[in-house]
Amino acid sequence: MTTTDMEVDVQREQFHRELMRKSMRIAELELLLEQTRANYEQSLSWRLTKPVRMMGQIRNRLRASRPGG
Repeated sequence: MTTTDMEVDVQREQFHRELMRKSMRIAELELLLEQTRANYEQSLSWRLTKPVRMMGQIRNRLRASRPGG
């Protein structure tokens, strides 16, 4: 194995480690996001504003279903 091959192997290993580290961080952030969403959806604020959100969704669907809209 030449020096160049060894350098490439070292760089490949470093890249793989960094990729795995970032992959784990993404998984952690996705879990945190899911926990935050779940906590918020259980809050009084979320429940109180549900009718307003539902009306907005209905309005958007009606607009999208109109010809030319």
